[in-house]
Amino acid sequence: MGQSEKEEKNSAVSRRPSYLPSEISLLVALLFFTTVNLIYAENKSDFQTSSGSAYYPELTLVFLVLGAAFLTVSIVGFLRIESRKPLTIDNQSRLRKSLGAIVAEAIFQNRSVLTLIAVGYGMVFAFIDGILIYQPTIDFGTNYGVTVPTYVVENCCGPPGYVPVGLVYFPAQHFGIELIPLSLMIMVLVSVLVGVNVALLLESVRKSKPMKMQKSGNSFVGGIIGAAFGVFSGCPTCAAAFFLSMIAGSGATAFSLTISELQPAIILISVPLLFFSIVWQARSIRTILLGCKI
Repeated sequence: MGQSEKEEKNSAVSRRPSYLPSEISLLVALLFFTTVNLIYAENKSDFQTSSGSAYYPELTLVFLVLGAAFLTVSIVGFLRIESRKPLTIDNQSRLRKSLGAIVAEAIFQNRSVLTLIAVGYGMVFAFIDGILIYQPTIDFGTNYGVTVPTYVVENCCGPPGYVPVGLVYFPAQHFGIELIPLSLMIMVLVSVLVGVNVALLLESVRKSKPMKMQKSGNSFVGGIIGAAFGVFSGCPTCAAAFFLSMIAGSGATAFSLTISELQPAIILISVPLLFFSIVWQARSIRTILLGCKI
């Protein structure tokens, strides 16, 4: 190998993006999540009884938030690296791009649409799942014992993610907020995934339109189904009661209690469906790019 070839090879290696910061952030996030489980395993009584100490529930909440923050940093860092990857050309002179680069490009080029969709879906999610509660016919003073804006923190009873629970009352407005950590995290996750699906759909339409290709519609079906199931993933009881009270009357309560037991299954359906839709749409866009030759 000649000197020029060695220099070219070394230059290519030096230009190769480093995923190390993202990998470290991911490991730190996993460490925080593992620590939460260890704390719960060693101090279950403080989570399950009203007389238990608030220290461990609140400590696990801090670790959950830190874990989610580092996980977000890891994902954003990965996407930023992918977004800087250039197009490559295969042996048939076709344009190629990695799935990560396609998803990153769709996110960063359609960030305003993604944000709008995510916030809109999040608001719907919050009302249906009982995070935001409006009760115009309820006297907050009689039912909840509050006559002025008040907040309460409950540290009982449930595993990490379900405690502590923050309750905020606005009696004059007949409005309340119930802040369950797991519900909030699921709301953010599902809302962002729905926004990414829409961003990819726009990118797919934009790239396929000049070529008169119609691949985006079918690949978005999984995202629609995932978004529908996602409403039930944060608080199945609340979502079921919201929909069925308008249809089934008193039967809504029984069905709500039944569907609440299926929360893990609902999460396992909605989130993977949204991820599947993202991958499928990215593959469709890559197929479109393969049709472009230079």
